[in-house]
Amino acid sequence: MTKLNGQKKKRVEVCCCILMYENKILILKRNHTGPRNGLWEFPGGKIENETPIDCTKRELKEELSIDAVVGDLYCCYTYKYPHVSYELYFYKIISFKGEPTKSVHDKLKWERLENFNKYDFLPGDDPVIEKLISDN
Repeated sequence: MTKLNGQKKKRVEVCCCILMYENKILILKRNHTGPRNGLWEFPGGKIENETPIDCTKRELKEELSIDAVVGDLYCCYTYKYPHVSYELYFYKIISFKGEPTKSVHDKLKWERLENFNKYDFLPGDDPVIEKLISDN
């Protein structure tokens, strides 16, 4: 943890997935009971005493009921909120087995990258979306 104005600033490591199918990317809408509710995000979650790749596989199994083959790290950066700093690791998924089904999110949607501007994403996802657009 680092200090911010005398307060401890929490640092959280998170793995996120870029899951593509037929030129669309899977995005999820956060449910209305948690923090930053109602915003869209990429699948993923906090690293819990595991490697980033193991976290990615676990989160996809827990959140979407799919088994995935994880590719190389696409990008990594730190995104800072006032009281927490997120170290975000984005992995592209090579392939997956099963049909993604939502379990903790309000909505699940396959969307084209050019339509992402129609959605309110978590602010921490903006840099990877910009990178996806510039790499496209």
